[in-house]
Amino acid sequence: MYQDMIRKELGAHGAAGIDPRHVEAFMRSKWGALDSLSPRQFRREIAVAIRDMDGVSVDGRERLAASYGLTVRP
Repeated sequence: MYQDMIRKELGAHGAAGIDPRHVEAFMRSKWGALDSLSPRQFRREIAVAIRDMDGVSVDGRERLAASYGLTVRP
């Protein structure tokens, strides 16, 4: 559910190539549960996560996503 909303917002930021799982993981590392965020705050936190991910390797992003159980579905 969150990844679909994140994917749409990534397109608006010109960041469609970023994996939504990675964005969700960065958001969860800051907020834990995301359902308490208002729609406006949710969108703002996507932008923050995009910025925070800069300089973090794909492997590092993947490890963080895996730590939240956000793995690639076969």
